[in-house]
Amino acid sequence: MAKPHERVFALIGALLFLATSVAVAVVVVWQAHQQNQTDKQTQDLTKQLQNQQNQGANVQGSKLPNFTPVEKVDTLQTNDTQEGTGQAAQASDTVTVKYTGAYASDGVIFDSSDMHGGQPISFPLNGVIKGWTDGIPGMKVGGKRRLLIPAELAYGATPPQGIRANADMVFDVELVKIGQ
Repeated sequence: MAKPHERVFALIGALLFLATSVAVAVVVVWQAHQQNQTDKQTQDLTKQLQNQQNQGANVQGSKLPNFTPVEKVDTLQTNDTQEGTGQAAQASDTVTVKYTGAYASDGVIFDSSDMHGGQPISFPLNGVIKGWTDGIPGMKVGGKRRLLIPAELAYGATPPQGIRANADMVFDVELVKIGQ
């Protein structure tokens, strides 16, 4: 038969084993709960991004709001629909904009920053179509401008894939920021 001090050690060992087992079980359950929370957040963010992309995809092929199609655009035309209050863009600047581009002849949208995750897009003005290089300078941050661009100042006879050749265009542009 075991001596009393051996029984005490056995009891302490059993209690330590039980406490360790409970602690490990609690940690495993807590980690599983945290992983479920992370998975749910990831799923929610994924759904949100998919919804934004689907909304952007729905823009393509629709009509540009508040635009009456025109048969021909002879010269670059700019119309400020909302005057900005910030710094004015220069032709050599890098700008960050939200935009929607459509064909002037029918108002059908072919591209939009909404189709690219809905986020503003940055680029140097000297690296885009001439209609933008000439049509954005003077525009102030916070402003919105409609550009009517003749085909020769847009993509001309050799446009990127998916854009009509020799098409006059209309762009609604919102100047978000100037500079990097």
